[in-house]
Amino acid sequence: MPSDIQSILDQITSYLPTTDTARIQEAYEFAKAAHEGQLRFSGEPYITHPVEAAKRLLTLQPDEDTIIACLLHDVVEDTDIDLLTIAKKFGKPVAQLCAGMEKLGTMHFQGQERQVENLRKMFVAMAADLRVIFIKLADRIHNMETLGSVRHDKQQRIAKETLAIYAPIAARLGIFNFKKQLEDLAFQYLEPVAYARVKREVAGTEKSRARFVKQAIRDVEQLLKENNVQGTVAGRTKHIYSIWKKMEKKGFDYVNEIYDLFAIRIFVETEADCYAMLGTIHQRYTPLAHRFKDFIAVPKVNGYQSLHTTIVGINPSGLPTEVQIRTHAMHAEAEHGAAAHWQYAEKKKSVRLNEQRLNWVKGLVDLHQRMEDNDEFVEALAIDTLSNRIFALTPNGMVLDLPVDATPVDFAYAVHTEIGHTTVGAKVNGKIAPLDSSLQNGDVVEILRKKENIPNRFWLSFIKSESTRSKIKSYFNALDHEENVAAGKELINTQLIRLGKSRLTNDYAILRTYKNRDLSLREREGMLERVGNGSVSAHTVIRDLFHIGEVATKHAPKNVAAQKKTDSKPSEVVIAGETQLPHNLAKCCKPQAGDPIMALMSPRKGATIHRMNCKMFAKANPDRRLTASWGASEAAELVSIIVESQNRIGLLRDIAATISGLRIDIVDIDMKKNNKHNIAHAINIEIHNISELASVLDKLERIEGVETARRMVPEKKERKKK
Repeated sequence: MPSDIQSILDQITSYLPTTDTARIQEAYEFAKAAHEGQLRFSGEPYITHPVEAAKRLLTLQPDEDTIIACLLHDVVEDTDIDLLTIAKKFGKPVAQLCAGMEKLGTMHFQGQERQVENLRKMFVAMAADLRVIFIKLADRIHNMETLGSVRHDKQQRIAKETLAIYAPIAARLGIFNFKKQLEDLAFQYLEPVAYARVKREVAGTEKSRARFVKQAIRDVEQLLKENNVQGTVAGRTKHIYSIWKKMEKKGFDYVNEIYDLFAIRIFVETEADCYAMLGTIHQRYTPLAHRFKDFIAVPKVNGYQSLHTTIVGINPSGLPTEVQIRTHAMHAEAEHGAAAHWQYAEKKKSVRLNEQRLNWVKGLVDLHQRMEDNDEFVEALAIDTLSNRIFALTPNGMVLDLPVDATPVDFAYAVHTEIGHTTVGAKVNGKIAPLDSSLQNGDVVEILRKKENIPNRFWLSFIKSESTRSKIKSYFNALDHEENVAAGKELINTQLIRLGKSRLTNDYAILRTYKNRDLSLREREGMLERVGNGSVSAHTVIRDLFHIGEVATKHAPKNVAAQKKTDSKPSEVVIAGETQLPHNLAKCCKPQAGDPIMALMSPRKGATIHRMNCKMFAKANPDRRLTASWGASEAAELVSIIVESQNRIGLLRDIAATISGLRIDIVDIDMKKNNKHNIAHAINIEIHNISELASVLDKLERIEGVETARRMVPEKKERKKK
């Protein structure tokens, strides 16, 4: 008996002792004979693939039928053997799993050209029997591990498909062990230079990380012992793709700029032990404010449960460290997700699903049975299966992949550039929708067009896709100089009017001094041209021209209890992309707001902020350094705005929700009727900068029924005649 199949038998009997090993052995021999003479691109016998896929599948502790189906999953597709033969020899359940794999075998992700039938197959397979997806994910992992043997264009297609579909589905099912593997394997082919660099830099921290983890484990184990809590402790390092994503999000250039590169995990017996250990950790070490998350009381949608906290003092270098506390059962679910819900009845060799945690999958069975065609199926699909993107459909069933919160304008340009240019409106799921509305997964979008229509520069303020932005800018770049200048003037004037400022003069005098530079008339005109063709936004220009204090309300309204303070608060310090880390300013170099700075970490003092050229950096251990910068220093100012609109039910609610949605505080609202049908809302809000004010005015004018939204200009008092 070959050692590879023996290792499979040994593993499955370790968690399922009553397994019929002879049946699994028979399936292996059957598959080996069926694939006789077939080779993989690597030159290996084909049987190595189902065997290796089965080994990866074993980490989920599947049942006997699932392992057998994994060994046989390519037999029906790649040989003359049919499903009826499989059913007679190994049983109907195995044949059904093989049939599910056969249907998924022809799925290929092709970006915007990918048809809805492929998504339908994936969802229906998940709903009918999740084990098909477990096999498919294990199959994909081994295919990715051996992807180096195929040609480059196929590598790219398969890697994109893996990152866009299979890794998110593994995450949605909570199988994070598979998700991490799939992401790293795909990243290796899609960004080979970045992958190699991150991997090299992570390896460079291995020795110092190992020392820290070893000491931290000893310290935490001692805490467990002192508190009579049964548990184990381990260290966890972020996987390569997640490190890269965080570097991109935070704008970091090096891996060592990430302070939470690794974490300590504590595994205990009961939920009560989790909270007891959390209290003990917080008593011994300093927790960081706003860095605690209770996923036990409020689990994630995929069932993930754990306590997360970030502390200072456990790492000898003084760096903050994330600590995760969970039970052993919670950890099993965190690694295996939906697969952890399958329980094995030894006598019946059957499996059952934890329905409470996976209702979103179970519901797809009923959905599939009720729906006749693809469009109806996906239109009714209201779940967010793929977390980092959405899929929207044309009325004839073509699927487009778009960024989260993409708009109908993004959708139109994704179909075709000319369709985007001539868009005048959109229907989402059969109803008219604003062009700046956010599309949801499964939306059916119909673009309304007029051949004579042209793009609107205002679209640049709300679209999400960079591809869409590029196409719109290209259109306006091709227009004549005079048209772009005129369009730029109109956009700037719109913003000036909203702020209660005078319109542009003939010589654009307001632009004469811009960013501490004196601009010639030609340069001022050039700036307007760039605004007109979309290279620079009108918001950006206005933000650079005015300070929020210039448009603030000078006197608080009578019903405000106390005058708001307008003095600027001290600048906050952003350390490694975080604003909540405790810190001190170094006495040696006395950094001031605006100076280039860096943080040095120490076990006793935490973070100390130094000037970048401070001599302390030459002496300090590089592992103790973190990037630092000065955050925003503008205090909130009281600004009065006026919103004029038609009267309708729910209008005030929509106005308040729009302002609050931008995280802007409302001080008060005074409503006055202009006439029977029109109404004016005088609103006092707290604003930090001109960009924030421009955004809220833009958003308010998009509300149904709102005619104008602008800053309220104080009335000038007339001088009394002597």
